[in-house]
Amino acid sequence: MQGSASAKRTFILLLVFTAVLYVVNFHINDIWTENESFYADAVRVMLQKGDFLNITYNGEPRFVKPPLTYWLMAGSASIFGLNEFALRLPVVVMAFWTVLLTWSMARMLYGDKAALYALAMQAIGIQFIAGKQYASPEIPLAFFFTLTLWLFLKSEKSGNGWYSTASAAALGLTVLTKGYPYFIVIGGIILSYIVIDSRLHGKEILRRIWRHRPISGAAIALAIGMSWVAVMYLTYGEAYLSVLSNETVERAFSYRADLLKDLLFYPEVILWSFFPYSLVFYYALIGTALQPFRLRNIAFPMAWFTVMLVIFTASKGKIPTYFIQAHPAMALLAAAWMSGVPAPSNRAAGVLWHAAFILPAAIGILLGAAMVYVFSLPWAFYAIPAIALALMLAPYTRSLSYAPFIGTFSALLIFSTGIMPQIETHRPIDQLGRAIGRLHIPDEVPIHLQTVNTKLYNLPFYAQREVIYQGSAANVPWQSPPVLALVKTADLPDSLRQYGIWSGDIYTARSSESRLMIFIRYHLKAQKGDKSGFTNFTAVYRKSGPSQ
Repeated sequence: MQGSASAKRTFILLLVFTAVLYVVNFHINDIWTENESFYADAVRVMLQKGDFLNITYNGEPRFVKPPLTYWLMAGSASIFGLNEFALRLPVVVMAFWTVLLTWSMARMLYGDKAALYALAMQAIGIQFIAGKQYASPEIPLAFFFTLTLWLFLKSEKSGNGWYSTASAAALGLTVLTKGYPYFIVIGGIILSYIVIDSRLHGKEILRRIWRHRPISGAAIALAIGMSWVAVMYLTYGEAYLSVLSNETVERAFSYRADLLKDLLFYPEVILWSFFPYSLVFYYALIGTALQPFRLRNIAFPMAWFTVMLVIFTASKGKIPTYFIQAHPAMALLAAAWMSGVPAPSNRAAGVLWHAAFILPAAIGILLGAAMVYVFSLPWAFYAIPAIALALMLAPYTRSLSYAPFIGTFSALLIFSTGIMPQIETHRPIDQLGRAIGRLHIPDEVPIHLQTVNTKLYNLPFYAQREVIYQGSAANVPWQSPPVLALVKTADLPDSLRQYGIWSGDIYTARSSESRLMIFIRYHLKAQKGDKSGFTNFTAVYRKSGPSQ
């Protein structure tokens, strides 16, 4: 890395802080219901059967999403064992590399100073941080998506066509992660950038498009990305095409009547998902709109952000995680503004600019201290926000630009090291799995689950068998042993209590624990003795009937 010794130290420090935050306790929590459970159980079956094409969850085909995320997790699990560490490791590694790719793009476009800002913003974004703790395709998608555009940018800057070929291959991997609509998304970003950067000159646009080997690139991207579609169609026929249509065309283009809600959905999401730099991003975005002569300088991130905003606002399906892939663009745009625009001379603008940094930094410090108090963590945890505040105020480390990173880092470190381990006291499904494992119950014996607001989607993974859902304990075929069941303790007949192998409180207030803030609220209530969000269950294994 070229630049001053100070810039090199800042780069190393940011990387170290990011690595610590990404690695610490990423494996401490059980598999979350429900989306993470789909991937975890599918990988379990893959490794058990040695079949990496016919993906299943709970015994049913699961070709809703392409296979690359499954394969990455299966590869990790084959090395490190089938556990939370192995399943999440590829996600954590790809999150870290996405940060580095964002830094590298900012450096190519705007220099070392902007690259450091972009690194900090991409690394600490709240929703991106949450994604790296979750074995699902959002972060792998962000990585391959960003890699595709990084390779394209390398080709633009160097003139080396092999980068374009590699970019096409990365695009194929992006599609193999989440689906063929990303041909449209990434293609739209690249085309929009070329059009803007070429100043609408037709011949120049065509020349630059041709320079990127579009024909061979399209062939490579299609061969990689659509290979899964071909295999699934040959295997499942019209059943697969129906699922594919529901997951893409229906979700993307079905009409929605609430226009205002649609228009505001992602602008509202950005406020919290890109925290602590969301206010800085909006300041830079509005500032650019007011100074259109700067548009060409930020054509690449602006095309990236705008195309994603338009496409996902127009689509029917709206989920906050869909916009994670726009975070690098937002980091690039804000970093370009921070490094290339003079400090505001207008007093009001200056107040807003400083507030965009100071407010989220203060929120991070206060939130960290509040978490220590609310969760009754050891007093030593108060040292973390205290040190963060000292770093923000100390002459050597004082910098308005990095204050949001430092403040939010302190809160996230407390969350990862203090709160995430604590909430596992109310997530006992792994304990149930170990109890079943100790009895060596044959895999072909399913587990019957009495559903109470939730299907416990992680149960197939931890029980290592198919789950059959029952509306009540009476529906379990008790008279046809061997029978394994998990039912409400209150509904268990007295004659079957002798067969109990495990008992514990399971969260049932909502359908999914992955709505983390709601789950944490019930966790705190349970800490005080109010277990209204939990139901006591008993696992029963009846190996044989009375006459045997």
